[in-house]
Order: sequence, then structure tokens, then C-alpha cells
Amino acid sequence: MNTYNRANLLKLALFSYLGQTEKDFEIVIADDGSTDNTSEVIDLFKKRGPFQVKHVWQEHKGHRRAAILNQGIKQCSGDYILFTDCDSLAMRNLVEIHKTSARKDRLLCGGYVRICKEVTEAITEEDVLTGDFERFLTRRLKMTAFKKHLKAQWQILIKKPRRPHNMGLNFSVSAEALSRVNGYDEYFEGWGSADGDLRERLRMIKVTPTSLYNTALVLHMWHPTEKTKLNKKKRTRNKKHARRSNINPYCSKGIKG
Repeated sequence: MNTYNRANLLKLALFSYLGQTEKDFEIVIADDGSTDNTSEVIDLFKKRGPFQVKHVWQEHKGHRRAAILNQGIKQCSGDYILFTDCDSLAMRNLVEIHKTSARKDRLLCGGYVRICKEVTEAITEEDVLTGDFERFLTRRLKMTAFKKHLKAQWQILIKKPRRPHNMGLNFSVSAEALSRVNGYDEYFEGWGSADGDLRERLRMIKVTPTSLYNTALVLHMWHPTEKTKLNKKKRTRNKKHARRSNINPYCSKGIKG
């Protein structure tokens, strides 16, 4: 679970894993240098969680999500790794669906639906702990997720380049496959393109996307726009690197350096 200075959202996101139908998992929090009360939230959760919780932290030197995720991958002890973010509330069957769908040759792309500022601010800890927050997954939002699933299925069928999206807030893949491509490419700094680059390199070793867009869902909580998302220079740099012609499945700057 990736995070940076969003302790209030992180707390809700972590609590959503207490009610999972699948109980056999650990949580590794990949922290890109938080300076708020993130550590306190994690310490509180460690006392309540029935599973192991690890906190990996790096000094904040700009948006270095790829680097901290690689550090998190190193701390994972399971055979499969589910990636998510601190702004995402997991439906109670999220882990179970990813686990039952897992194959070594699959990149499982889960779905998400956005909830507005008013709904995000209305969700309480009690809502999350009881699972009552799932009432905000309305019929309309479910239909939105289903339409995204159909689109992803078509993109997979026609083998559309750089599709479907594997959003960093909800996808899973085997630890073995991540090792074979050396994890995330740490060339990516700032917002954008790192997840897509990972998808393309996994494809090169015959690990192909599978859509769980309409079954394995998270609610994406509202928050102010990520500042690095507004940095066009870094976004352009990342996009250019992601579309390089000489891409190698094993990145030179990844999990193993």
C-alpha cells in the first residue's frame, strides 16, 4: 500500500482490510517520506490488525513512488502481491477475488470507482469497520465499473498497445514475475507511466492482463490533486521513457538495483 502524508485517508483504507473475507495476508505500507501522523496511524492499526503489518519508509525527495514500492516488494513474504493506495477503500471481497483469480501468467487488473468530496468526508471509521461504507457503491457506480470491464476485455482481445490500464490502486501479480522484470523502473519520478511500463514489461515475459474491473473493486476517496500530476515536464519525461523503443523486460534500476 503506497502512501504519502495522507494519514486520515490511510486510516480508513487500512480499516477496510479488517473486514476482508480472506484473512490470510499481510500488509506492507510503502511510505514515500510522510511527515504527518502516518506512523501513529500505522502503530494503532498494528494493534488492531489480525495480520502482520510492515512499514517501509524512505526520505522524501520528490515523488519517488516507484522506488518506495520496490522497497515494499522486498518486504513482501507472499507469492502474490496486491498493489493499492492509501486513498482506496477495499470492498470486503477484494483480497479473496484477487487470490482465487491468481495465476503466474496473469496481471490482475482490479477496478475502482471515484467518490466525491462530500461522500468521502461523510464516511466514518464506524462505516468502514462495519462495512457499511459499501452502501456508497451505488447501482450507477457498479454499472460504470461494468462498462470499464467490457472496455478492458475488448482491449485485451484486440491486444491494444498500452492497454488496459493497471491502476496502481488495485492490481496484483506474482512475486516471481516481479522478480523476473526487476520490479518497478525507478527512472520514473513524479506522477504517471510507471504502472503502464511495468505492465508492458510483464507482457514481454508472457504475463498478460486479466480484467477484474467489475468484481475486485475499491472506492477511490477524494483528495486534492497530486502536485506532481501538474508537473507537465516530469509527466512528459515519464511518458517518453514509457514509450521508448528499446524497452527491456528487466529494468536496470529496480528491485535489485
